[in-house]
Amino acid sequence: MIAVITGDLVNSTQLNKHDYRTTVDALKKYLTQIATEYSGIFAVYRGDGFQLVTTQYSQIATIMLKIKLWLAAGTQAPVIQCALAGACGMGSIEGEDPGENTGPVYIRSGRTLDTLRGAQLSIEIQDSQYNTALKVLCSQQSYILNRLTAGQCELLYLYLEQQCPTHQQLASALGTSRQNISERLRAAGAETVTEFIHFTKTSCCEVHKG
Repeated sequence: MIAVITGDLVNSTQLNKHDYRTTVDALKKYLTQIATEYSGIFAVYRGDGFQLVTTQYSQIATIMLKIKLWLAAGTQAPVIQCALAGACGMGSIEGEDPGENTGPVYIRSGRTLDTLRGAQLSIEIQDSQYNTALKVLCSQQSYILNRLTAGQCELLYLYLEQQCPTHQQLASALGTSRQNISERLRAAGAETVTEFIHFTKTSCCEVHKG
């Protein structure tokens, strides 16, 4: 199985020329990092679309959340939201550009993106009995994440990037108190994020075992 993630920057046409160029350049660098970490390939297409494909399909929720939070945190480029459609299914990865590949999982990801309204998330797993539940959870996550501040997105991103450390470990790294981190993570919905990741990973693995 592979995971295909197709994304679109929301309201990128409202950025001025400099901010748009900064955003696209930063996104390319970040996706290079993600592709290296998760053994994948990616491409940023003309306009505001991009696609990433990886063999680490069970990590699809983590990858999508990291991309969304990184963009919304605005640490290396202007704050911007994105829509992301992820699909897991049988397929292969050839070459260095996802656009050179084809198959049902690629088509499903791209077509689903076209149906999303605004900065939404969507994940679908081929032959999974949990897709209805995933649809509900993705809607819930989209609602929560799209209402976070840039600072909350940055903290939640660091939490995922460091593979969900203890609150004390994160507090020590950021030079603050455990209580402060706990309160901020709770307000940002960190618990629902980790539950969402766990559910998606379990769903992917069950289909693969089947």
